[in-house]
Amino acid sequence: MDKNSFDSLLVWDTDKTLPLEHCGAALWQSYSVSDIDREVSVPQLVEDNAEHLRSAYLDLIYKLGETKVSGKRVIDHLEIRPDFSYWWMTLLVECNYSKSPQIDNAVKLMAFRAWIVEKSCSNISLVTSSSELASAMRLLATELGINFTWKRVTQEKKTFHLLKYIFGCLPKPMQSIVWLINYIITRWPLKGVGVDRWIHSQAKTTFVSYLFHLDLNTAKQGYFKSGYWTELPGILEQEKVQSNWLHFYVKNELLPTATDAKNLICRFNRSHTGNQNHVVLESFLGIRVLWTSIRNWYRLVKLKQVLEAGFREKCDYLWPFFEQDVQASFVGIPAMSNLMFIALFEKAMSTLPTQEQGCYLLENQAWEFGFINAWRTAKHGRKLIGLAHATVRYWDLRYFFDSRIYNIKNKCDMPTPDLIAVNGVAARKMYLDSAFPINQLVDVEALRYLYLNHLVQNIEDSTSNILGENILLVLGDYMQVNTKYQMDLLLKANQYIDTEIKYVVKPHPACPILAEDYPQLKLIVTNDPIPMLITHCSMVFTSSATSAAVDAYCAGKRVVTALDIIKLNLSPLKDCESVSFVSSPEELAAILNQIDSVKEINGQGKDFFYLDSELPRWRKLLIQNNNTAKKISLEDV
Repeated sequence: MDKNSFDSLLVWDTDKTLPLEHCGAALWQSYSVSDIDREVSVPQLVEDNAEHLRSAYLDLIYKLGETKVSGKRVIDHLEIRPDFSYWWMTLLVECNYSKSPQIDNAVKLMAFRAWIVEKSCSNISLVTSSSELASAMRLLATELGINFTWKRVTQEKKTFHLLKYIFGCLPKPMQSIVWLINYIITRWPLKGVGVDRWIHSQAKTTFVSYLFHLDLNTAKQGYFKSGYWTELPGILEQEKVQSNWLHFYVKNELLPTATDAKNLICRFNRSHTGNQNHVVLESFLGIRVLWTSIRNWYRLVKLKQVLEAGFREKCDYLWPFFEQDVQASFVGIPAMSNLMFIALFEKAMSTLPTQEQGCYLLENQAWEFGFINAWRTAKHGRKLIGLAHATVRYWDLRYFFDSRIYNIKNKCDMPTPDLIAVNGVAARKMYLDSAFPINQLVDVEALRYLYLNHLVQNIEDSTSNILGENILLVLGDYMQVNTKYQMDLLLKANQYIDTEIKYVVKPHPACPILAEDYPQLKLIVTNDPIPMLITHCSMVFTSSATSAAVDAYCAGKRVVTALDIIKLNLSPLKDCESVSFVSSPEELAAILNQIDSVKEINGQGKDFFYLDSELPRWRKLLIQNNNTAKKISLEDV
C-alpha cells in the first residue's frame, strides 16, 4: 500500500470475500492483494521482517522473566527448587505453537504495529472471530489514538460434547484438580513397573523417550524398536552397551490403557535381560510425589496474583494473547502436570545408580527442564545430550531463545543439556544463526530419516522419467482449512495451465480429499505410501507444515509449497534453494507450466540430514568416547 494516510482501515481476518468498497484493507489471512495501493498483506509483512520480528518476540519473553516485582525478578520468585525456577516450564517460555495458538496473532500484530505507525489513520475496523485479537487491537488503537470498532464473525459450530463443555466451564484450578484425580486413577497401574531393575541397573547410559511411535510387529514380540531411535538401540546391544530407558506413556492405538503399557514394559524387560532396562515415568508414582506436587501447585496459585500485574504491564497491547497462557501455567492443568513431572523425575533420577551419559528427545517442552534439573541434582555425569530429532524450523519458536540467555550467568539460569545433537547441516545452521554456542553442538545421524537412503536409491533406479507423464504429487495437510486453501489454489491455477498434468493426491489421514469435489482437476486420490509416490512423480505440491516435503526435497524433487494463510511459515524448507513458496494461482501456474523441463536435482538435500546407516557419529558420541574414557580411568588407577 503506497498511501501514507487514509481515513479508515479495514482489518480483514476471515476467509470470506473482501468487500470491493473499502478505503484500505489489511489482510490478516492472505498473502495476495488485488490492489497494492489500497491493500496490504499482514502475513507478507511478517515474511519481509521475519528476522526482526522473531528477535523481538524472543526479546519480550526474555524481558518477562527478568521483570522485577517487589524487587525480585519473576525468575527468582518462581524458584521452587534450589537454583531451579519454574519459569522455564511455563507456556510463555515453551513457545509451543500447538499449545499457545495466539503466538501467530501476536507476531502478526507486532508486524502490523510497525507498519501502521508509519501511516496516518483515524479509524480501524476489525472483522474477526478472535476475541483475543479484538482485545489486543483495541489496546493498540487506544495507544495510537485511533478509533476502533470490532465486527465479530460467527465461527463454525463444532461438534458439541456435553462433558467437555461442562469441564471447560470449570475454573482452571478446579480443572487442575479434576485432571490430577483422573491422572492418578488411570496411571496408577504403572506404579512400580520395572523399578527394581532400574535401581539395580548396571547400565551407565540413560535415554528418555516417548512410549509411542513403536514398531507394532516387534512390540508384539516383546522387543523395543522405536521410530524415534530406529537402529541405535540395536547397535548399542551389538556393542554390548547396556542402557536404561525412561519412557513417557502416551495413549495410542497400540497402548490404549496404562495396563497395556505396563504389560509391554514387562515384556521389554524380559526380552532385553542384561541389555536394556525399561520403566515409565509413572513407575515412580507415590504419595510423597503427589503431596509435593500439590503443595508446589498451591504456591504457584498464590504467586500468580503477585506476578500477573507485572506480566500485564510488560506485555502492553499484546497481553490478551498471553493471558490464557499465564492462567494455564500458574493455576491450570499445565501447572499441575509440570509439577508432577518434576517430582517424578526427581524420584527416578535419585534412585538410579550414577550415570555417565544421558540422552533425551529435545523439543524444549516443559518436562525437559524438570528432567535436566533432576539429572543435575542427582549428580549424574556431565554428558547430558538433547537430541533435536526432527527438523528445526525457523518459526518453531520452541527451539530458540534470546541470545542473552546463553551469555549471562545468574542464579536460576535456564537448565540446558551439555550438548545438543543436530541431525544435519540445516539444523546446525538454524542453531548457529540464533547465536547458540557452537561448542555445545554435536553432529549425529538423523535416526528418524534413515529411510531416505532407500528412497533416494529408488529414485535413481526408477524409470518414471521415461514414461512421458507429467505427474504432480499433491500432499495434503492435517488441517482442513489449509487443505481447502491448498486445493482451491490448485483449482484456480488450473485455468492458467497449458501443459498436460496428471494430479495424484495423497490426503493426510486426518483430512480426506474427495476427487468429486474437484471434477475440473480429474484427481487420482491414493493412500499409497509417500516414498513410492515420490519415486514416480515429476514435482511435489505441499502445504507449508507438511513434513513429507523434506522427503521429496532430499529425493531431489522440485517442491512447491502453498504458504499457510493463518499460521506463520512452519515449512522445514523455508529459505532452501530450489523450493518455491506460492500464494496466488498465477504464481503456482507459472511453475507448473514448466513441469515438462523439471528434472531431479542430484545431490539436493545431500547434507540436510546426515544419513550414514552405519551411524559413525552416534558411535563416536555414545560408544567410542565412552570406551576411551573408561580405558583412561583404568590406566589412571
